[in-house]
Amino acid sequence: MVCALVCAGGMWINANTILNGFFMSIAVMMGIGYLSYQIASPYKPENERMGFMWALAFCMGFLVGPAMHQICEFDPSIIMNAVFITGVMFASFTAVSVYSKRRSYLFLGGIISSLMSAMFMYRLFSWITGYGSMYGMGYLMISLLVACMYIIYDTQMIIERCEVFGERDVPKHTMILFMDLFDLFIKIVQLLLELQKNQEKKKKRDD
Repeated sequence: MVCALVCAGGMWINANTILNGFFMSIAVMMGIGYLSYQIASPYKPENERMGFMWALAFCMGFLVGPAMHQICEFDPSIIMNAVFITGVMFASFTAVSVYSKRRSYLFLGGIISSLMSAMFMYRLFSWITGYGSMYGMGYLMISLLVACMYIIYDTQMIIERCEVFGERDVPKHTMILFMDLFDLFIKIVQLLLELQKNQEKKKKRDD
């Protein structure tokens, strides 16, 4: 919850300052990579690693701030609906993973790998040939399905590592779940935005 609030703060700050651009994006992505490495390092104190986690959440929000600002100008309800839907879906899939039988959903790892490979090949084909779009409804629905499966798989994997190996790495596990939450939010925003655009196109054709 703290990471989600920090991420929202990063979005708000960059949405109002608009510190975007190619070099700024590269710098923030490099910072995200560095912070991810520091969080995963088991040799640092947990409090320090949680500080890196909050910094990572801020950077991720800062990176998408201008895009969220443009979407708010287009239709503010998209962001609010996305926040609500993300919270409900994340809580639901986490509950499914926590209260289901141990290891019952770890098979999703193979399905996720297959879908990710297929999506990568589709994007590569679209980039080379110019046909298709990674923002089409079919592609967005599949990417949303993958994001949901990641939540279930990662939650069960964390539980399994904790129960079998005694791994209680709170900062690392927080980073994994926050990455899943952030990815789910972005996918829902893209889907709602595409639905809104399709509705406007249909309305224009009807007029």
